[in-house]
Amino acid sequence: MKLSWGFVASSLYCAAAAAKNGHVFTFDGTKSHAAPASSPIDPETARLILAQRLGLSRFHSIKDADAEAIKNINTYGGRQPQLFGEEADTSRAQLLVWLEDADESLVTELRDVSTSSFEMSSPPPPADNERLIEDFTTQAESLPKHADPKAKTYSASIDADAALSVLKKTTLHNECLTVFRADKNDNIKSNILQYTLPGLAQRGLDITVVTMPPSSGNSKRRVVSPYGTYAMPSAIEARRNRQNPEALLSFTPEPSTSPKAEYPDLEDFPVHTSSKKSNGTVRGILPPFFNSLASCEKTTLNCSGHGECKLLHKAQDKTQQDRYGCACSPTIVGKGNSRKVTNWGGPACQKKDISTPFWLFVGTGVTLAFLVSTIIGMMYSVGSEELPSVIGAGVSGPARK
Repeated sequence: MKLSWGFVASSLYCAAAAAKNGHVFTFDGTKSHAAPASSPIDPETARLILAQRLGLSRFHSIKDADAEAIKNINTYGGRQPQLFGEEADTSRAQLLVWLEDADESLVTELRDVSTSSFEMSSPPPPADNERLIEDFTTQAESLPKHADPKAKTYSASIDADAALSVLKKTTLHNECLTVFRADKNDNIKSNILQYTLPGLAQRGLDITVVTMPPSSGNSKRRVVSPYGTYAMPSAIEARRNRQNPEALLSFTPEPSTSPKAEYPDLEDFPVHTSSKKSNGTVRGILPPFFNSLASCEKTTLNCSGHGECKLLHKAQDKTQQDRYGCACSPTIVGKGNSRKVTNWGGPACQKKDISTPFWLFVGTGVTLAFLVSTIIGMMYSVGSEELPSVIGAGVSGPARK
């Protein structure tokens, strides 16, 4: 009888300990479900796993990690970097969902639908969690922007914001890391996350969900740096990396003004600027759509003065957002026969449409080349023909006597 009561007491103790632990759930659309970790992971190793998943491992050293920690990082760290780099059009969108004071029902439902999960032993208090999240966002902002030619990262971030902003506002860092933070006061319904997160993972998002138990169980614990130590970028380095490094390679001459005279003719890719009437050349790669009309006008300098921002795609339901973009209009100079029409294109209407002059030049060149080759061929064929016999008979010599 003592053995039975001892077994029951041990089971209740393990269940209570699990309820006081933090939990980390991952959602990867390309991976199958993995078994949860056999034992809880300490906060320092959990921080290394989170940094690996969010693409911030360069700031976190593993020189003091043991073999078990390395194994957990490889198991739950998400996509491993390729030896020769990844393709430029690969989505690098990351979503970090941090839920404080999560109840057990939410943890259970997330465990059922997640790709993998593990427990975090001795979860730190909310103040340390807040500092870790802020450090993650600072590290993400200091990294150079990745190329996104097919806008896969941008589209995945838009999907994440559209799906979660109905619950609470999200923040986007360096155009790839979306952070969603909530606690018990936000009254987040577990079934919403249960059905929303797997769908976002299928759209190219790597999702990491961290749930923390109520802080009353660990409020008395005072541990200095429970997540361990890691490097932080300097303010100068972060500011330099956020700027476009190619802007320092050349000096931009004084821009010529268009007929509308408010904005310069932009022949380079634009970059986000804070002034609508900036005299500098806008550089960088613009996203194909914007979330608001004001953002479109500010980022594209009101379509470079060659058009206007309009609503391009209307949201069909609450999970989507309206998308705005530039509608370019031609520039007409003069009247009558002297009228000159210039068409514009590009995400900010900064590109001159030279398709008509180009095809006119190519067509004229091909036609002239065809005529010249035809004339030369005809002259060669005429010169190679034999003379008629009548001409040959009239020039024969006198007959011999």
